[in-house]
Amino acid sequence: MSSTPMILRSSVASALAVASWIAFGFTAQPHREQATPQDPVLLSGLEADLASRKCDGVRIDADHFRAFSSQMRLNHADFFQKTRSVRLQAALDDLDTRLRRDRQAACEAIWVAHGPGSARPLLRRG
Repeated sequence: MSSTPMILRSSVASALAVASWIAFGFTAQPHREQATPQDPVLLSGLEADLASRKCDGVRIDADHFRAFSSQMRLNHADFFQKTRSVRLQAALDDLDTRLRRDRQAACEAIWVAHGPGSARPLLRRG
């Protein structure tokens, strides 16, 4: 008796399992949490970070950012590793779009919101 049919069935089953996982991977949506009370606070920190990377001459004010994070009881993971709510991700996507369309205007708005003299002075020049 030949083992070819058994091997063929096993191969077909394996191929179907792989195809199912591939289909799941392409159709699954990442889990997004509902809006959280921390979203506006996280958005401030993420805006400042984005400005430091995209806006000429703008840097994170390390001392103020550290004090802000400590006061709000946030750490690096809160800003950069944890799942973001749908609302927070939408706000970041909107900011990214504004930076691509008119970088200067978007950078100026972030500077006004987070530069020296603002309610959350997370940025500095230099």
